Amino acid sequence: MDAREDLPKISVETEQDWRRLQRNISTAFFDRLDLELESQGVSQDRELFLPHINQFFDTLFAITRPNLRINGRTTEEPCDDDDEKIEPFDEALDRHIWSLSDQRLKWDREIGGRRRTRPTEVEALVQGVYIQHRGVDMDIDANQESYVSDLDDIQLDLAMEETFMNAVTMSAQLSQSISMQYERASRFTAVSSEVKALKP
Repeated sequence: MDAREDLPKISVETEQDWRRLQRNISTAFFDRLDLELESQGVSQDRELFLPHINQFFDTLFAITRPNLRINGRTTEEPCDDDDEKIEPFDEALDRHIWSLSDQRLKWDREIGGRRRTRPTEVEALVQGVYIQHRGVDMDIDANQESYVSDLDDIQLDLAMEETFMNAVTMSAQLSQSISMQYERASRFTAVSSEVKALKP
């Protein structure tokens, strides 16, 4: 439910339009009265009805006045002499503005609700992920311990042992070869500088 009136008001653009509407209603009413009096043959009694009809119209328009909106302003608001200078009221724009206002209130309510609930949801999600990762880490630690204990109990295959021994031997040979190659390179550098120093 929005902040506007529950019942819509009668909207007219100017006070002159409202007076013209009153005249049209009065004219239509009197035309119908004259027609009825002529059909019954008592048209001379029209003057007897006039005070009652005028009182009826005064009461009708007095009742209607609080439910009237002239140029977007209710008739309860004080009327200025500058009414002619006021722009005409745009009913469609007014409805659009109110619908945007209602929509903004709805979004503000939804955002406020999310601000209250999302932090606890994110906290619960992070805790769940943390607990899950802790469980996986503990499972990995338990699996590694069982794997190491299994290796202690199983005898290594002879082929694997032989390959391992060959790799160790080759690494020792490689380290000796590297030192020899380094020594040869340093000797080459010395000889090369001596050859360059000789004159032809």
